[in-house]
Amino acid sequence: MTHAAAKPSRPMLVRVATGIVGALLYSIMIFLGDGLPFAAGVAVFAVLGVDEFYRAVRKQGADPNKFLGFLACIVFQYAAWTHGGAAFASYLPAVLMLMVMANLTTEMVKRQPSPISSVGATLLGAVYVGWLFSYLTLLRGTNANILTPPIHGTTPAEWLVVFVTATTWLSDAGALFAGKALGRNKLAPEISPAKTVEGSIGGLVASGLGGVALSLWLHLPMGHAVILGVLCGFAGQIGDLCESLLKRELKMKDFGHWIPGHGGVLDRIDSLLFSAPLAYYYIQFFLINKH
Repeated sequence: MTHAAAKPSRPMLVRVATGIVGALLYSIMIFLGDGLPFAAGVAVFAVLGVDEFYRAVRKQGADPNKFLGFLACIVFQYAAWTHGGAAFASYLPAVLMLMVMANLTTEMVKRQPSPISSVGATLLGAVYVGWLFSYLTLLRGTNANILTPPIHGTTPAEWLVVFVTATTWLSDAGALFAGKALGRNKLAPEISPAKTVEGSIGGLVASGLGGVALSLWLHLPMGHAVILGVLCGFAGQIGDLCESLLKRELKMKDFGHWIPGHGGVLDRIDSLLFSAPLAYYYIQFFLINKH
């Protein structure tokens, strides 16, 4: 077991340094312009994440249509940025319909078609990464006067993105450090052997405390802030485990190596893929509609 006084390992230092730089760049994107830079940045990460997923499933024999997957990610981001709300939801069935039809059509001209695995992989990548990640952009454009921005010229919706991202990543960090210091009981050994029950609890405590701190700073109702913080932490942990489940079937450790100390894009955003959609709907149903 690593003692508290031990010198941090180089991989941990790289992970922390990369996380700090990434958080700064991400923060700049959130508060820049009318939301287009943020939507564009999220779209780029979604495309990179889908590309990682498609590369991985190709090694297992599937042949997803990259062009359709990339296009879907861009369309989802466009819909979230320009439309929002109910109009955003209407894009999913339309995009899925066209993807299925186009994907099956292209399978007919292949020498060795594999329509079930190929179409399935194409749709899963587009929805799992592209659709779920677009909820961050949707949240960034929400008309939500439910908190007080601490910096003049910023909007409540921008700070909601900060809240969701911060509490999700606090859960990741809390689980990592609590697991290393106190971890004894395996959480899901068949899926992710390194994760522990103690680490999971530490992550939820960290995200809940983060919700309290942000509530005081943003004047967000305390009860909702705690629930939302814990919800983001819990959803983020489930998202992390689901990504581990995918990697176990694909027989790989990381989806890529884009981010030093963190692996690929999917290895970094897996938690947000689950926390952002759930947080969006919690905010819509329990905060915005109550005002």
